[in-house]
Amino acid sequence: MTKIITHPIVMVALAITMIVNFGVAIIDAIGVSFYTDFNQDPATISDFGVVMFAPIYAFLILPINAASSEYQDGQFRMTLLAIPNRQTLTIGKFIATTIVVLSAIIVILVPPRLIIGFSDGLSVGDIIVDLSRWITVYLLMSLIAFGLAGLLRSTIAPLAILIMIPIFVGTGILQWPEGLRFLPDQASRSLLGTPAYEVTELPLGIAFFTLLGWALLCMIPYCISLLRRDS
Repeated sequence: MTKIITHPIVMVALAITMIVNFGVAIIDAIGVSFYTDFNQDPATISDFGVVMFAPIYAFLILPINAASSEYQDGQFRMTLLAIPNRQTLTIGKFIATTIVVLSAIIVILVPPRLIIGFSDGLSVGDIIVDLSRWITVYLLMSLIAFGLAGLLRSTIAPLAILIMIPIFVGTGILQWPEGLRFLPDQASRSLLGTPAYEVTELPLGIAFFTLLGWALLCMIPYCISLLRRDS
């Protein structure tokens, strides 16, 4: 766990995520308004789902680096020498990454969401629901990123894939909202109650199981690969 959290790239990524999350929370709390259409009421920054969701892409460097750094400079061979039992290694990597991700979420995500919740006058129950949704999205997106990075043995490729998906959807090149809404970022936005478009919105339960399905789809092949693949 120490190796995961102390990597310079990870520390920078977590610092960026924390600064941006606290920044938008403070902007929301002091009531800065934005006019996107003068025929409508002004919006607050929390009304812009894409802005609130964007910091997660910096956060995902943590799980991506946790998986991909093993394959740099022969690190994986050294890990196998230390832990020859691959089953123990696989379980240990999953548990360590999950603990580190959850700990980082508590420090980086929860306080800003509490600021937004209390400044918006939400009840304690609504704040708990809001927190549970955001923690679920950060955790499941992290598992997707972790699995992809392990399969591709790369830091750049999985991050590029995850960032390009919403850009691709936003261009409108592929007019297929019935399918696009099942992509990880679109399911996440639906789970958070801020879908990119009305036509890409999924019901809450379907959004959760879609995101869970993506996490399993990435994690299971990676774990099998870790158990059987040559170092």
